[in-house]
Amino acid sequence: MRPALVLAYHGLGTFPKTLDPHNLMLDPARFRRQVLTLMRRRYGFVTLSELVEHLDRGTPPDGVCALTFDDGTADNVELLAPLLEELEIPATVFACPGLLGADHFAMPAAARVRLMDAGQLRALACSPLVDIGSHTSTHVDLSSATGEEAYEEMASSKRALEDLLQRPVNFFAYPKCGYSPSCPDAARRAGYLAAVTCAGLGGWRRFELTRVSIDSLDRRLSFALKSRGLFAPLRNSPPGKLARALARPLRHHGAD
Repeated sequence: MRPALVLAYHGLGTFPKTLDPHNLMLDPARFRRQVLTLMRRRYGFVTLSELVEHLDRGTPPDGVCALTFDDGTADNVELLAPLLEELEIPATVFACPGLLGADHFAMPAAARVRLMDAGQLRALACSPLVDIGSHTSTHVDLSSATGEEAYEEMASSKRALEDLLQRPVNFFAYPKCGYSPSCPDAARRAGYLAAVTCAGLGGWRRFELTRVSIDSLDRRLSFALKSRGLFAPLRNSPPGKLARALARPLRHHGAD
């Protein structure tokens, strides 16, 4: 089973739970192992642009995977870029142009996780393996946005990134994967080629592309289940619900 995948990550780093309460930061070595696991399963890694090209003809073929990283943390240039170069795989990084150089909004101050500044983002964008997309200007929740509110947020953040990077910005990621019914059309009107959310496998509507979320709790077993589209069905089955009631969540299980 090798379904087409879009994986959603955030940052890379190793933090105790107290400094990463939302499980956003993945150990770089674990990320590398996950990529190698997919390679052993004969996955080919593609850009979002390459994946979206298939939508004109139907759905992406089995065995392709696109990697995405939300928020634009500084570790994307410090840790992610060298790994992409080593593994020779592409990724899309979604940044917030209104938060460049700021402390990460969802991490405790003691974690000292910062978002890329303008220079770091420009440096990352120079990599032939990295495409930069928009994540709104300031990580705005669009789950209740009107069509015009969503359009203005999407269009202004696109312009800001294009002015900074001097290249097209073609993809958008909904913050927290939330969006109102007006958002897909707003993304189209703003000039994006596609927009991504979460919700798992197999959603190929161009402005509601679904991604599989991977976080710091995912070990070998949960990653294997998620990448096959089996994690949510198993977790929500009666045995899965019973297991969660009696013990720790399934996603904690499995060797690294």
